[in-house]
Amino acid sequence: VLLELSKKRESFPDLAPILWHTYGTVAALLQEIVSIYPLLSPPTLTAHASNRVCNALALLQCVASHPDTRSLFLSAHVPLYLYPFLNT
Repeated sequence: VLLELSKKRESFPDLAPILWHTYGTVAALLQEIVSIYPLLSPPTLTAHASNRVCNALALLQCVASHPDTRSLFLSAHVPLYLYPFLNT
């Protein structure tokens, strides 16, 4: 599902508000991201896990860049979940 949504995010302009306002969706995307933290140090990330987290990140980027969800995204402090990627 992550792959399909990630592929179609450019062709569906209202995907970000739907992702943000659908119960459990952002939590599921964050779970995808948090689940690979242990694989970052030491680096043991598989191609499959990398693809999954990249798709989750692409969908969160969609939410972060949409004018209707950008402030909600920032107010929820979602970018804090990305710091472990910056430290690798």
